[in-house]
Amino acid sequence: MTFYPLASSSKGNAYIVSDGDTNILLEAGLTAKELRRRSPVPISSIDACFITHEHMDHAKCARSLCDKGVPVYMSEGTAIALELEDANVMESRETVNVGALRVMAFDTYHNTAQPFGYAIEDTHSRERMLFAVDTVNLNVRIPGLTEIALECNYADDLLGRLTKLPDKVKERIRRSHMEIDTAVQYLHKLDLSRVQIIWLLHMSSASGDAGRFLDRFEHEFPGIEIRICKE
Repeated sequence: MTFYPLASSSKGNAYIVSDGDTNILLEAGLTAKELRRRSPVPISSIDACFITHEHMDHAKCARSLCDKGVPVYMSEGTAIALELEDANVMESRETVNVGALRVMAFDTYHNTAQPFGYAIEDTHSRERMLFAVDTVNLNVRIPGLTEIALECNYADDLLGRLTKLPDKVKERIRRSHMEIDTAVQYLHKLDLSRVQIIWLLHMSSASGDAGRFLDRFEHEFPGIEIRICKE
């Protein structure tokens, strides 16, 4: 099972998970044209799309995908917020099978109607991935994880130094996005014995620091490859 990050920032989010036969798109926060340009597989070969929430940097071309006949999954709250009647609605902890890939939705914590994260399992290889972006924290525990793609948006000290950013915006960020200490603390609660790669998602260009974050995670999780998703 391979994870392809196509875009990961407030400008747009899109990621593909593939087992070589089945291709799943996580997030549709690019224009259809840009998605086609960045995708390692033709859009016609995307078997399903899973959206975490209604913000346009995650759902920009969701309607276009529905119009093309791609099954697009999300929570009921997200579907209502997007006014997307063609969406396939999931419940938290519900599982959907797409080819050999099994996708389970779980609750996350963001300033949106009903945000989800997803756990993806390759039923052939038994690889398991946790995917969660735009969430202030997490409570979910997925056993047997082999790969993790997790929001790591900012460091609080860097956010505090942004003198031109209004305090109310800083507080909104703190209430809706995951800070580096929170991400580290959450990961330490998990069984990481099978985890080979941790991807850091949605890093802020203003209050994140790729070099510092990479050093911190490599120190905290020795033996696990750490990768930072680029914009």
